[in-house]
Amino acid sequence: MKNSLLLKHSLIIIILLLSGIAVAGLTIEYFTGRTNNNGILIEWKTGQEGNTTSFEIQRSVSNPDNFIYIATVNAQGTNSYYTYQDNSVDHNTNTQSNSVYYYRLKCLQSNGSYSYSNIITVMHSVSGIRSTWGSIKAIFR
Repeated sequence: MKNSLLLKHSLIIIILLLSGIAVAGLTIEYFTGRTNNNGILIEWKTGQEGNTTSFEIQRSVSNPDNFIYIATVNAQGTNSYYTYQDNSVDHNTNTQSNSVYYYRLKCLQSNGSYSYSNIITVMHSVSGIRSTWGSIKAIFR
C-alpha cells in the first residue's frame, strides 16, 4: 500500500516536470519592434519551439500593465522568423502623436499551458507630414 502511494506521487511529479519542459522547450532568439510609415512592425525569431502551437500578440498603451489581445500568429516550427504589422496604432483614440507602446507574446502550447515573452517598448511618433495630411483630409470631409 505504501509503495503504491509512493508510485502514484512519483508519477504525478514526473508528469508535472514533463509539462514544465514543454513550456520551457520554446526559445525566442529575439523579439523586437520598430516604428514605420504604417504603424509598428513586430518581429521575432524562435530557436526551439517544442510544443508551441501559436503566439498571441498583446499590446499595452502608455503602461506595461493593461495588455490587450491584438492578433494570433500560428507557430511554424523550429528556427522560424515571424512578423506582425500593427497598423491600428495611429487610429487608437487613446493615443497621441508620440506614444509609448508595450508588446509581449503569449506563447501557447499544445497541452493548454502558456508562457509570456519579455516585454518590449516601442516609441511611435506620427510624422508632421502625416499628421498635416490627416488634418487636410478632415477639412474636406
